[in-house]
Amino acid sequence: MAFMYQVSTLQALAKGDFYGNATIEELLANGDIGLGTFEAVDGEMIVLDGICYRAKADGTVEIAAADAATPFASVTYLNKELTFDLKNIADMSGLLAKLDDVVKTHGENNIYACRIDGSFHEVYARSEMKQHSEPYKTFAKVLKTDQREFEFKNVSGSLACVYFPQYMDGLNVAGWHVHFISDDRTMGGHVFNCSLQEGKAYMGRTEGFTFLVPKTKFFQKLTLTDISKEEIESVEKAGNK
Repeated sequence: MAFMYQVSTLQALAKGDFYGNATIEELLANGDIGLGTFEAVDGEMIVLDGICYRAKADGTVEIAAADAATPFASVTYLNKELTFDLKNIADMSGLLAKLDDVVKTHGENNIYACRIDGSFHEVYARSEMKQHSEPYKTFAKVLKTDQREFEFKNVSGSLACVYFPQYMDGLNVAGWHVHFISDDRTMGGHVFNCSLQEGKAYMGRTEGFTFLVPKTKFFQKLTLTDISKEEIESVEKAGNK
């Protein structure tokens, strides 16, 4: 089993720390599956098969440059110890309930990664526009003005999913965080909802947690203990549907 490797904290991202803390090349030296965002929150990150993709604000996807930077990301090497089929999942809550059942069986205090390959009736996702003005707005404010949402219908693709236990809430999202990329690698984003016709899940526990502490002056001066649960959840759950 591999360690989950994380760049910075979700608290810092929520507070507007959008500065690059590691390059994509450095990130991919620590995992082949994961998710995150890019410097200046220039799109959503999907890591799959050791390749890092950027889902841009229009929902289209490109391969991220090796020297591009990330302010926040989590990656690991996928452990496929748990495999199971999924069929006729109506929505995101139903999908996460299936994943949670596996987590409860194998230990809720572990960190997990999961890949789901399947055929989707619909995927409802988002990405964000690159921020240009400093100091950066909080992430919640970015989502109010610069979030772009899209629906992908009747599409085959993969979900990259990471799970963090409740005691790590704030360092990352407690529970599941899910990003999508289509099989043809042209569409993707952060997932709010989806309906799955059929698919296969590959899921496994990680051995532990490795954390890269940002060296930027901005991060070092942040107060990270006063952020609300609502602000943390806004990073994961913002959306209109």
